[in-house]
Amino acid sequence: MIFLLKLLIILPFTLGLAFLVIILTIKYYQWFKALNPKNKLRLLKSFSIRWIVSSITEIIRECLLHLNIYRQKRRLWYMHMSLAFGWFLLIVTGHAESIIATGKVFSTPWKSVFFDYFSRELQTAGLTGHLFNHLMDFLLLFILSGLFLAIYKRFNSRLLGLKRRPLHNSSDRFAMTFLWLIFPARFIAETLNHSFYGGGGFMTGFFGNMIALPDSLKMISDLGWIIYSLSLGGFFIVLPYSRYMHILTEVPHIFLKKAFVQAYQDKGCTEFQIHACSSCGICLNSCQMTTLDGCRGQTYYFIRSLRNISGTCENKIMNCLMCGRCLNDCPVGIDILSIRLNERNRMNDDYAFNYSYLDTPDLKISPARVVFFGGCMSHLTPGINASMRKIFDYYGEDYIIIDETEPVCCGRPLFLSGQKKAFFEIMKRTREIILSCEPRLIVTPCPICLNMFRNNYFFPVPVIHHSQYLQSVIQRDKLLAGNSNLRTMYHDPCELGRYLGIYNEPRHVLKQLVRLQNIDYRQNDGLCCGGSVADLEIDFGEKQKIATEALKQLLYNDTQLLATACPLCKLTFKASNIIPVKDIAEIYAESLSILRLSEELAAKKSMILQ
Repeated sequence: MIFLLKLLIILPFTLGLAFLVIILTIKYYQWFKALNPKNKLRLLKSFSIRWIVSSITEIIRECLLHLNIYRQKRRLWYMHMSLAFGWFLLIVTGHAESIIATGKVFSTPWKSVFFDYFSRELQTAGLTGHLFNHLMDFLLLFILSGLFLAIYKRFNSRLLGLKRRPLHNSSDRFAMTFLWLIFPARFIAETLNHSFYGGGGFMTGFFGNMIALPDSLKMISDLGWIIYSLSLGGFFIVLPYSRYMHILTEVPHIFLKKAFVQAYQDKGCTEFQIHACSSCGICLNSCQMTTLDGCRGQTYYFIRSLRNISGTCENKIMNCLMCGRCLNDCPVGIDILSIRLNERNRMNDDYAFNYSYLDTPDLKISPARVVFFGGCMSHLTPGINASMRKIFDYYGEDYIIIDETEPVCCGRPLFLSGQKKAFFEIMKRTREIILSCEPRLIVTPCPICLNMFRNNYFFPVPVIHHSQYLQSVIQRDKLLAGNSNLRTMYHDPCELGRYLGIYNEPRHVLKQLVRLQNIDYRQNDGLCCGGSVADLEIDFGEKQKIATEALKQLLYNDTQLLATACPLCKLTFKASNIIPVKDIAEIYAESLSILRLSEELAAKKSMILQ
């Protein structure tokens, strides 16, 4: 009978653990094998003591302590940290207790997991035993406090800093049920154990003494351990098919990340990353798409659909602004933009349009020191090109506006839609047009074009944003334009800020021109205008809803002007009709006009006095 009871306690846990190890071994082997040759080479070259130490350090910081979550949401951090770090300490401390009690460093895994069951006769033995009892109780209480917050979050996520609660699917809820049973089951098992056999810490010992059940009911204590074992075994079995796969997969993900292994066009790395996602919901709260009713294209739902065997649908793949807010806030560091591009490439590349029929446009091309590339969006906001022409003329620049008479596309919309072949055709054509002018500098007002030029075109000359050009001429000539007292808010475009890291230059220029209100700002925290060329699912009205919500968060009550550094942002915000919107070049050109008028008046006054 005793042997059968021990078997009933050991078997569920052992079978579940064995199943988990086998499934993880198979999956990890398949994913490592699927890494592309470039990433395998990166991994091989990174192998060093420094890489190992750096990876282990981040594993401690993020897998156990969750410090990235701490920086964003403290209560949510405590929930995650108490469950992860608390469980880890419970395992380590339990193993240490087993070693001290038995004198054996290596033993079967169930010995330390069910140590109180196998050492009932030692429950009151020695000071060390008492210390371990209290320490294990403290760790269990620590975990239960986090579990309480996790359960409460299901009903009121705002307490933990989440305005929007993630909606889990059935497999995740099933796994969550097992996880939530583990620690209450352990508490009940230990409490009943100490009730009949004595000992225990400040919590399980106290409740065990308070219950004081008769010896005839000792079988209840064994039943408690069986339920605990079933909870552990059940969780281990469902873990590989749920969001809790992140508990273990985040470890190899960190090693790969530290080796600069990239998810773009790599199935193996993508699998590691999507299974390292903890589904914490932080990205869901960062996503501006949540302002739209019924939208399920956010990163949280997209990654969840990728983990499912059935795959993901077109709407979840294409319905994303690709603004990078989720990437910036992700505590795990998942390269969600590359993963989404992978899916778009897979879905659309076979249906790519052929642009080889396009002839080189009839443009007025001539050699110039500066090539100004307005981009498609500047043709919808002609004031930007006109303003840059005034600025170039004022400073006597040798320039050409290469797409002034006919639009020339950088190819970004094709790239973001997953049509790589069509993009390369457009890129080759555009690159030849620009280089035919023999430029020494390329200037563009469009962050979308700038991102493509810097990361895909590989021009042999510098490519800069027009705000960087304006800053350079101010520093070079020490010539400041006329200053306005307009209270102005500057909007950081997604691709200029989060993608390219250009934050200071536009503000430096605007401080010379207007009363800039957001001098102090948080990098990478900018809001998307909603007009992104990356989202192929939402309509104009939905884009305007996103833009309106962004303006409500961005503007102060006394703001008189919104300054942008992106033609698309200007076009989108202007359509909201909430506040006057101008590009940084337009503000600069207007100030130059005031300065030029002042210079002319001063010259006339000088002539009169003579």
